[in-house]
Amino acid sequence: MGTALAARLAAAAFAAVMIAIGVLSWRAERRIGADAEGFWTAHRSITGWSLGMSLSASMLSVSWSLVYGVELLYRWGPGGAWLLAIPWLAVLGLFALFAPRLRRFAAFSQGELFGKLYGDGLRWLTVVVLVAVFLVWCGAEIAAAGDLLAPLLAVSPRFAMAAIAVLVASYAWTGGFRSVVATDVAQFALIVCFLLIVGGRAGTGMGSGWAGWFGVNGPTPAVVGITLLAYITGWLAEADIWLRLTAAPSDGQARLALAVTAAASLIFVLGLPAVLAARARVIFPDPAAVQGMVLGPLLHHLLPPGMEVLLLTGLAAVALSTVSTTANVVAITVARDGMRAVGENARDLARARWANGLACIAALVVAFASRSLAELFYLSSGLLAASLFWPTLGLLWDKPPLRAARAGAFCGLAAVVISFVADRRGMFGELFPPAVREMGIGYIVPGIATGAVAFAVTLLFGRRPRA
Repeated sequence: MGTALAARLAAAAFAAVMIAIGVLSWRAERRIGADAEGFWTAHRSITGWSLGMSLSASMLSVSWSLVYGVELLYRWGPGGAWLLAIPWLAVLGLFALFAPRLRRFAAFSQGELFGKLYGDGLRWLTVVVLVAVFLVWCGAEIAAAGDLLAPLLAVSPRFAMAAIAVLVASYAWTGGFRSVVATDVAQFALIVCFLLIVGGRAGTGMGSGWAGWFGVNGPTPAVVGITLLAYITGWLAEADIWLRLTAAPSDGQARLALAVTAAASLIFVLGLPAVLAARARVIFPDPAAVQGMVLGPLLHHLLPPGMEVLLLTGLAAVALSTVSTTANVVAITVARDGMRAVGENARDLARARWANGLACIAALVVAFASRSLAELFYLSSGLLAASLFWPTLGLLWDKPPLRAARAGAFCGLAAVVISFVADRRGMFGELFPPAVREMGIGYIVPGIATGAVAFAVTLLFGRRPRA
């Protein structure tokens, strides 16, 4: 049997399993009571174990924790953990403290909560920001996965992208949020198997090779500080994490989900990527000589002919979990929060189904245009941190500060867009360290700083609205 044929048969079997899980999720929802709210929330009946594996699977994206995560550890040695893994683990710890307070507002989604607490203006800002950010992230993941899977399937990248989008749309249309989580759990199991095999092959015979990796100079404190500021503020406002915490049936189950995610992240966002990076340092000792990211050449070296099916299955599982999660955020934000804001019927089940499916197709369009939208991908990283972090911070008050949250959100959003344009025109010069300029996140700092000033000044000196 030819390699391409074997890969296609494996892909077909994988797709069939995912669709079957979607159908089973649909049947489970029918038994509980088929309605749009249950379609979006799974009736808040999913256990913390499942939610934790779902969140772990969505974090283990092709473009982010694998390609980019391994690259950081390859170039910076153990210090690269400060640029991705440690900020992520810190966010999980903060959410463990924050989850009960977040859940007490009895709102499922971010747009619903901010609209309830801060008014329609902030609801609409939330809708616009979340749709822009998660649609771009979803398209980026489809594009990255399509480029990686196309050679294995002997098809064009665009065909592979379309197949991914249609597959996710089919099971998201069928079972809603329950199917997103259920397929994530199955994909998480496949991801674990894939990463353990690849990590085992990478770690075999390393011996003294570890010394070279541990000897690599890490990032400077300035680079670490800017990265922590940009990522922690952004991740604390990330809607897909919120959805899993509010979908849990209790505070204890929400914290269990975070504990499962933290344990998985220690292994699969930090441990195994470190093994892959250390092995890459042995095989490719000079990062400057590597064309593009190191993970592709490394996998080609580690997985000999005959293991393409393993690579296909692992990459497909990694990609689909992130695509379904990000597309689900777009669908909920548009069809549930946006429609409620304009008085439309957000409880129409048929409309909810089509919103979930069409979100995947919209992301496919973004994937096709990914090369021309490169600047938008960079900008998306700062939108959450500079705008939605401030209404998130306001939740720590017993009575959330309405005016301060609005001021921080709107001023931060305007500032980060202006800062991004200035950064791309070279107006910041060498203000930020070279590594920060290379990562393209320096523009986020002025946006966060502006939002912080607006939030603090309004909180301290703004007139309080009458009760």
